[in-house]
Amino acid sequence: MVAIENFIAAGIAVLALVLTGIGALAYRRTRDWPFLVLTAAFALWFVKGVALTAFLFLGGGDITALFLVGGGLDLATLAMFYVFTLRR
Repeated sequence: MVAIENFIAAGIAVLALVLTGIGALAYRRTRDWPFLVLTAAFALWFVKGVALTAFLFLGGGDITALFLVGGGLDLATLAMFYVFTLRR
């Protein structure tokens, strides 16, 4: 039986992929650089979701490396959201 956290992690990855696509379409339409930053942030979120999903489905052992990589991607994503929303 597969645990619920596997489905939640996969759902995060799929949602991030959809948001990345929407951001790319918005950038292509407007050519406004903040949309490119937002798209990159969603792409990083997608990478984190894929890494988390793979870790859970493959039954990885050491969670420390996953925490460090995920935390680094979260920091980068938050910085990109800051650039998109608050910097003008």
